[in-house]
Amino acid sequence: MGTETELKLSLAAEDIPLLIQHPLLSTPPKRLKLYNTYFDTPDLDLTKQRVAVRERRVLRKTLLTVKTAQRSEGGISQRSEWEAPTLPGRFDFATLIDDANLAEALSLKAAQLVPVFTTDFSRRAWTLSFRRATIEVALDQGTISVQSDELTREQPICELELELKQGNPATLFALARMLSRHVRLHPADESKAARGYALFLDTRHVPSKAESLSIQHRATTIAVFQYITRSCIAQLQANESGIRSPQDEEYVHQARVALRRLRTALRLFADALPTGFAERWSNAWRDVAQELGNARNWDVFCTEQLPLLDQDLGEHPDLLALRGFAHQKRLAAHEAAKVCITSKAYSLNIISFCEALMNLKDSTDTIRTYATKALRRRHKRFVQGAKMAHTLNAEERHEVRIDLKKLRYTLDFFESLYPKKRVQAFSRALASTQELLGHMNDLATAEVLMAERDTSETDVPLAWAKGRMSAYLEMLPSALKPVIKLDTPWEK
Repeated sequence: MGTETELKLSLAAEDIPLLIQHPLLSTPPKRLKLYNTYFDTPDLDLTKQRVAVRERRVLRKTLLTVKTAQRSEGGISQRSEWEAPTLPGRFDFATLIDDANLAEALSLKAAQLVPVFTTDFSRRAWTLSFRRATIEVALDQGTISVQSDELTREQPICELELELKQGNPATLFALARMLSRHVRLHPADESKAARGYALFLDTRHVPSKAESLSIQHRATTIAVFQYITRSCIAQLQANESGIRSPQDEEYVHQARVALRRLRTALRLFADALPTGFAERWSNAWRDVAQELGNARNWDVFCTEQLPLLDQDLGEHPDLLALRGFAHQKRLAAHEAAKVCITSKAYSLNIISFCEALMNLKDSTDTIRTYATKALRRRHKRFVQGAKMAHTLNAEERHEVRIDLKKLRYTLDFFESLYPKKRVQAFSRALASTQELLGHMNDLATAEVLMAERDTSETDVPLAWAKGRMSAYLEMLPSALKPVIKLDTPWEK
């Protein structure tokens, strides 16, 4: 058995000539033609158990390969792998696999195995010595194919695999950063097998929400920071496809949530991180957050504020003009967001940030004390603002809302450290208050967006927004009062 440690990077086919001109790839590559057939039971029992079985044909040789569940750590996948020569259609798992339980389980299913999909690609491979590590660089081009009912579905393969043979896994990101000098290389967590199964099942992408985090009480502060921020990057990348090909505004929303959580975590752990780390990376993600935020603001305006305006103003001339203006601004904002996340700078940011995370030195302190201090600090700041929120202007109320969001994100990060029932009760109260503050912020944002128009002195939609804001202001004190007095779950 071996452990495969690799980083996958997608690239555009037209960028390959530039990539192979990189000085690190100056030696002639080894060239291979690889044809792979992936097998499973008719009910796909193997993929449900996160096991992949593959026959690989290389020239006249056939290899049987078994890979177990892929574990991703900061974009680098690690999995157990067994591979040996075989005869086509002969699944001798007992000889191949040194894990008795797995070998027996697969042997019992061997007679049921049928082809599910194939991958057919050409590989150019270099073996590099880089920063005291040995890394295989494999450039793959070809197709993934599924044959069913005389219909063939295909997806292109164009990716760079960096496989660590020896050394520090962080060097994979360092090498990716170096190879990104002239071309865009984008971290891509999905294996060829995962893509093949998705094609076979005709799986459709859906917007990805933040995952629930489970933190061990004895985990170190730095390890928890790495865990949280990697989950944020995973959520961000899981929503990229929906931003590249607009299908649903929820993709933008969830990607924006991922970045807000990420920047919250950076500020939250600033004291535990090396000097300047939090500020540097919070600034590095700021431009992406702003582009996604602008797209999200126009989404909210068009899907939530305009329908309310329609109800109250109907076919008023000012509203007719506003609809067309908002539609154009929304399209432009989404295009800007798409340009941002398909840029070389964005991809390089992900690579460099993941490298920086892996290079952090672990701490000796445990997370519980740090988490409680952070929650107390966040809660105190929010309560101070909440007590006087009804006297604040729109910008100051927005700061109270941001403080509430930061408190909720912080509690989301650390909720597994505290009694579940008390966390749930507190979270429900925060969510109710945040909803009201969110409506108020949406109105304040709507005023800013509408102010971008050239209008006459009498602006009916703008007057409508100000009127609704007055009503919300009257509701604010009673909405905040319960949260201010609520018992916190982190106190004994």
